[in-house]
Amino acid sequence: MLTFTLRILNQIIQGTLNPPKISIKNKAINIPFRCWPIDLDAFLHMNNANYLKNAELARWRTFPIKSLISNFTSKEGMVFLAVENKVQYLKPIGPFERYNISTSCYVNDKDDKWIYYRHVFEQHPLDVAVVPEKTMSFSKGSSSNDRLENINTPIKFAVVDVKAVVKQRNGMTIKPSILIGKSDFYRKFITARLP
Repeated sequence: MLTFTLRILNQIIQGTLNPPKISIKNKAINIPFRCWPIDLDAFLHMNNANYLKNAELARWRTFPIKSLISNFTSKEGMVFLAVENKVQYLKPIGPFERYNISTSCYVNDKDDKWIYYRHVFEQHPLDVAVVPEKTMSFSKGSSSNDRLENINTPIKFAVVDVKAVVKQRNGMTIKPSILIGKSDFYRKFITARLP
């Protein structure tokens, strides 16, 4: 528990010193990570539970730029609660392997209660193989579109979908529309659709 708390503090400090940027391409925040020995299980790959922990660390990295710090420290307080997690494991992450967590955030127009996060664990951009098209060989019958699809595509390791709610200490729900209204970050980051 102490180690995870220190990792959260590290993410908050990194987010303060070097705030993550929202990608214009996919309205996601990309945060680099590495699979440390503390993340491994007996099979020497990232433990399944640590995907959820690292997804939470990615959310903590955005904490300083949310412009809501006064709400967290106020008398009423503010707490983000994960209500539901769904994980799709696609490929194991090995020891010391670099990876990227691409985090996007959605709300449902019909229900102003839930915030949906999607964390995509993918190959670190610097580790994506660059294959010149001239050196690639393709089977007969594949179209030129098929050839271009797989060039420079990062490997996906896992996808974590989180359904969350924001509450005050007294148990009252803070609607996403209020968060969007108070935070320039959320206005840019949250999209009003589900993936």
